[in-house]
Amino acid sequence: MIKKFPMKITGYSKKFKSIKLKPQKSPSVFSVSQKQATVESAQRKVFGELPEFMGMSTKATGELAAESLALRTANKKFFKALPKELGRSRVRTARGIKSIRQSKKVSKPAVFKAKQKGAMKAYTTANKKSDTVFERTIQKFTGKEKASPFKIRSKAAPKKFVSKEQKKTWGF
Repeated sequence: MIKKFPMKITGYSKKFKSIKLKPQKSPSVFSVSQKQATVESAQRKVFGELPEFMGMSTKATGELAAESLALRTANKKFFKALPKELGRSRVRTARGIKSIRQSKKVSKPAVFKAKQKGAMKAYTTANKKSDTVFERTIQKFTGKEKASPFKIRSKAAPKKFVSKEQKKTWGF
């Protein structure tokens, strides 16, 4: 069954009325059970038979083991990727400074700033790589999605409108 899209798009053509979308297919029960079977086989392959602790199911034990493995692999990836990325950024910075020095003088603070910028880029690249490794490992061994606890989640604060009257009451 094809349903009409409720929103009309205007500004393209007079003949164009609306978009028809096909309904999405829901995942079958078979694919879900197959996914669970692959998760369990991956767990057995790496962890062996999961032990049973008092008050914890084997599923919970498997999730804990998967999370600890994911943390270890993410850390390994981060500390392997960081020196490589730092080396790349140093070479790039040196090449850029060398080319600029042919035409004009470069100050020491500018060189320091360029090195810092390259180091931060290398750090963020290594961090992203380790985050993806963590997420993939968790997905493989639990079948669930989880973000890395070390993932940087910074968001700019929203700018709120402040009226002139409010500014006067604040003492501006």
